[in-house]
Amino acid sequence: MYCRVFFIAFIFLTGCTSQLWKTPNYHERITGYYGVKDKDLLIVTGEQFSYVFEASEQFKSVLAESRKTEFSPRYEAFRLNEDNTVTGVLTLFVYKPQDVARLAKLGFKKDKSGNMKIDFQLKGKRYKVEGSFPFEQLEDEHFVRVETPESGIAKAGKIIATPATVTIDAIAVIPVGAMFALLGVVTALDL
Repeated sequence: MYCRVFFIAFIFLTGCTSQLWKTPNYHERITGYYGVKDKDLLIVTGEQFSYVFEASEQFKSVLAESRKTEFSPRYEAFRLNEDNTVTGVLTLFVYKPQDVARLAKLGFKKDKSGNMKIDFQLKGKRYKVEGSFPFEQLEDEHFVRVETPESGIAKAGKIIATPATVTIDAIAVIPVGAMFALLGVVTALDL
């Protein structure tokens, strides 16, 4: 009985330090996008915010191709800085591509699984947008995790709390380690 209690306490308390230092973030559901033709801009709408990204000609060509070819997106390392700049990587995959030559002309490369993929480093600004644009609505839901900056006060609080958390983690480790040693002795005696 005590073994289970110690084990549950160990699992619960060892996550304290990692949760304490976890980067603050929010999840944005992307609802649509609009490419500005006469400027190299892409406006992306979300439920909470809208984003204006710099868009190269290649990027706009790939987005135009999305009307003919189904892309599977992956959003990685999206971060918001103190000046409201958002950066991240958008990777587009085409599984079982039909026209490899056309995709290769757009800049797609074949990966080790035979799928075609392309990466875009995105950089832009986050805004609260009012009004309406002729956005291209997405058929599927797309969620992006965006890391947000921390205030100095929040970091100081984490630094102050960390020694206590590490102490709690250390206290939890000692009884569990002793428990496993005791179980080893008990198992050896049973033989």
